[in-house]
Amino acid sequence: MHDDKFLVSTVDHPRAVRTITLQGQEGDVHHAGLPDKVYNVGESMCTYVGTHKTVVFTDKLANRVYMCNIESGRCQIVRSDKIKKPCGACPGKHGTVFVCSKDTDTLVKLSSQGDILMSHDVGMFNPYAVSLSRDGKRLAVSNTTKDVQMMIKMFTVLR
Repeated sequence: MHDDKFLVSTVDHPRAVRTITLQGQEGDVHHAGLPDKVYNVGESMCTYVGTHKTVVFTDKLANRVYMCNIESGRCQIVRSDKIKKPCGACPGKHGTVFVCSKDTDTLVKLSSQGDILMSHDVGMFNPYAVSLSRDGKRLAVSNTTKDVQMMIKMFTVLR
């Protein structure tokens, strides 16, 4: 959010997303579009798209991705057959967002307005976390599962 403030997902807390400063001061993210419910471990994750001042929140059990702009108050709820049990998310270039879709074994790229730009089979079961390199050219995707081999895969981001 700022150089001294971080956005975090919560567990067993009535606010799904909170902030914390480098000094340890906690705060709430008040946004009407974010769900008001308590999540257990692994049921939700969040990220922040600084260029568009947007909180991105995944709700695994509801199969939803919330994209809430903290300046305008606009909140887009993304639902699609391509997004089932969304987990980790990370900001891409130009306000885009990459979201792991655990039940479709894909990585989904969303526009800043919440439109699906692409869906890519990542060749692993249960993709869980995604991260973009600083230069924006490579993605790392990892999975989480008890039944098959855990993996981390690298992908080149196409323009």
